Amino acid sequence: MGVLSQLSFVVTLAFCAPLIVLGTQFALAGDALALLFLGLAALVLGVERYLLTPDDVAVGAVERVVGVVAKDPDAESGRERES
Repeated sequence: MGVLSQLSFVVTLAFCAPLIVLGTQFALAGDALALLFLGLAALVLGVERYLLTPDDVAVGAVERVVGVVAKDPDAESGRERES
């Protein structure tokens, strides 16, 4: 998972945190409504993680460009040793 993908997941998790807290409070109170809130939070996180969106295509392109521009210093020093 790239840096931008991780950042996107953290933002989604921050938006789902109130649902998780509310679902936990309902679960501790013994209310069946807890399943709705926890299920909704799981659905949002699952969709964000496993569904490809147009934004994901753009993020992937940016990560590839950054990978080409910023080369790994360890890989470069290994090539110098080989020559």
